[in-house]
Amino acid sequence: INAEYGESKVQNDKLEHKIVDFDNLPEDAFLDHDVAICTLGTTRAKSGKDGFIKVDQDYVLSFVEKSKAAGVKQFHMMSSQGANANAWLLYTQIKGQVDEKILGIGFQKAVVYRPSVLLVDRQESRMGEKAARWLLGWADTGRSMSVNIGDVAAVIVGSIFDESVTDKSILTNGDIVNKAKALIKGN
Repeated sequence: INAEYGESKVQNDKLEHKIVDFDNLPEDAFLDHDVAICTLGTTRAKSGKDGFIKVDQDYVLSFVEKSKAAGVKQFHMMSSQGANANAWLLYTQIKGQVDEKILGIGFQKAVVYRPSVLLVDRQESRMGEKAARWLLGWADTGRSMSVNIGDVAAVIVGSIFDESVTDKSILTNGDIVNKAKALIKGN
């Protein structure tokens, strides 16, 4: 659940919505759950260096570890294009380190999604990102440098049941775009 934006509009008897305090995440927060989906993240510009590390590394790894300890079978994580544990840029380095941890912790199925620029209207204003979204939304019709957030969400949910997505998978922006097209066509 997105704590910043409130309750999800998706309603289903098999879907449980929880708002949690990541500073005090209970040990049993994910007990009796089969699948965990993590789209948690912030930016250095919004939260500063320490805040970025706290959210994108500490909170996410706490989520991962408590999910694993609770017996969660699948963990799906939205990361970022360019994630690399050995990168010199803090953003891509943290994303890459977290990705490696998720893929190595031993879930039956761990999937990392690495989209490029997300085409989404945000409630907050990020002028550079807003300009990039506008330009890419118009110019990047093949979606090689961008992806609609709805497509990412559909692919994450579809991957839960997709047997071609193996136990340790990284889906790039191109993979996400292609799987979204297949879902739309009904393949």
